[in-house]
Parts: sequence; C-alpha cells; structure tokens
Amino acid sequence: MTVRALFFFLVALAQLSAPLLAQNINERSSNSDNTILFPRVKDAALYQDQANYYFELLELALERADVNYKIEIVPIPTMAQSRSLLNVEQGVYDLHWGVTSTEREQALLPIRIPLLRGLLGLRIPLVNERRKRLLEKVTQLSDFKNVYFGQGHDWIDTQIFKQHGLRVIEASNTKALHELLNKDRIDALPRSILEVWYEQKHMQHTNVYVDQHIAFFYPLPTYFFVRKGEDEIHQQLTIGLKRAIEDGTFLYLFNKYFEDDIQRANLKNRRLFRLNNPFLPALTPLDDSALWFDFPIND
Repeated sequence: MTVRALFFFLVALAQLSAPLLAQNINERSSNSDNTILFPRVKDAALYQDQANYYFELLELALERADVNYKIEIVPIPTMAQSRSLLNVEQGVYDLHWGVTSTEREQALLPIRIPLLRGLLGLRIPLVNERRKRLLEKVTQLSDFKNVYFGQGHDWIDTQIFKQHGLRVIEASNTKALHELLNKDRIDALPRSILEVWYEQKHMQHTNVYVDQHIAFFYPLPTYFFVRKGEDEIHQQLTIGLKRAIEDGTFLYLFNKYFEDDIQRANLKNRRLFRLNNPFLPALTPLDDSALWFDFPIND
C-alpha cells in the first residue's frame, strides 16, 4: 500500500470510528449524571457505624426525593476530613460529610441539615482511670484552670476551647491523643457522645475511663458537601432530607444507630458547659429546632 493510499484508509477509518466513540462518551456521561460517587474508607473498623449511617441516610434522601440516582462506592484510604473534602472539590467523588466552617462553605456547596442533629458538638471527656474523679466537683469554667484537654491540631474544637480560656495540648490525630491520655500527658480527651463509647471499647489501652460527671456542648453541625456546580444533586438531597425529617424516617434512622449511645451517656445527670462557636457560618440554621437534638442536661 502506498503512503497516499494508507493516508486515505486512516481518514476513512477515523470517520467510521468517530460516531461510535462519541456514543461511548455520551453513554459514560449519561451514566455518570445518574451516579453519585460515595467514598468509603477501606479496612477502617473504628467508625464503620457512622459510615454506614451516612450511606443509609444518602439512600433515604434519594428515595424521599424520588430521583433515579445510583450510588457507587469509591474505596479510599484513611485520611483527614479536610483532605477528603478537597477530593470532593477536585471531583474524585461527589460528596462527603464534614463539620462546617466558613472556608468549607466557600469552597463547596453545603446541604445545611445537621446529619448528626448537632451531637458531634456534645462532648464527654475520656480520662485516665487514675483520674476518674478529676471532674467530679467542677461547677464552672474557671474550675478547669489546671486541666489540660487533648485536641487535634487542625480541629475547630481546639479553637473553641482556646476561645474560652481552656488549656489545650494538641496532637496530629485521635490515635496520638489516645496515647497522650494513656501516658497521663493530658488530663481529659473530650469526644462526641457518638464516638466516646466506641473508642473506649476499641482502644488498646484498658486504663481509659469515660467521665461520668460533665459534658460540653457547642454547635458543631456536620453536613453533606457537594462540589460547586452540582446544583441538581444539591437540590435533590436537600429536598429528600427535609422530607425525611417531616415524615419521621430521618429520626428513625438516627435512633437506629445512636439511641443506645445517647441513653448510655446519662445526660440528665451531667453538668453541662455550653461553649460558643464563633466560627459558625452566618447561614447556620440554629433557629430551626427540628434539625437539632433536644437534650435534657442540667446546666
């Protein structure tokens, strides 16, 4: 075959292939429009219940919105929440859950419905068993002046505690904080009531004790976030979650996962210390009582 003949053969082949290639691209685009890529940490046992809850809540929202989306799992390694939300922004997957902040709401589209009903901000301290009566007689914030709390170095909780004059020792992650508590280098490690029992059970250290006397509360809503431009997914999930709240299925699912933890916390017999969260975005729906847990704690 001459060079000229080969050239015309390749042109003809390209013309024949182009419609098929375009069809495949369109099919992939159409499929992706009806698929929500959902991140799931591989081989991470510690917070699987919460991951299962978010997955079922997403399914419920799509069902209540009456839209035809399918969910596709994207396996991911353990990573910081901020890194995972950056993956959403970059299109690695379509949504993730996370604590809100002004910066995150500027970078992504928040669905302003607190997925944990605000209970991520209801904190009970883990303490070293040798100090299990440390907080027994605390009645006001000034009584904490000699107490060192462990917090993550990039957590909003750290800034909230510092804003209220509480002493904080920072570490890079929860595992490192557990080590500090075990070695008596911090006095207390405040954890959400949805985390504290599970962490105590699965920690390698047997000398860690859940304090029985106090709790902290500060508004700390966890939302689903989607990337900017995904207005359709944002709208449908907002509609679906609101309908689930109205018909009671949101609360039913929440209680399925977390009611035992709430009961075990014995909230009405704890002293509550309310802390302000000055880092909340202006549009946080604090006045909508249907979105938040109403907890009976003694102030």
